[in-house]
Amino acid sequence: MPSTDPRTSTSTIRRATPATAAATTDPHAAEAPHGRRPTLLALLVSAQFVVMLDTSIVNVALPSIQGDLALGTAALTWVVNAYVLTFGGLLLLSGRATDLV
Repeated sequence: MPSTDPRTSTSTIRRATPATAAATTDPHAAEAPHGRRPTLLALLVSAQFVVMLDTSIVNVALPSIQGDLALGTAALTWVVNAYVLTFGGLLLLSGRATDLV
């Protein structure tokens, strides 16, 4: 009876071969210059602050939204979900647009 164990199969096995050519680029070339690091850090921190501030604004505005639109508590969760889904979709779209540029 033939064996069906995949470990004893006679199929061809391909082995990964290491690259033979050594990298000729400078390993420090990909790093940002030392003078730009504080600027990049400030940019990232300010972007995260704006995201947190925007989320806080939506949460603070929820009672006003509930009163103006006469929404119940269950329907109010859809406001938060709609905001998060819209924000996430636009974030992905803008990230892809940045990759293309």
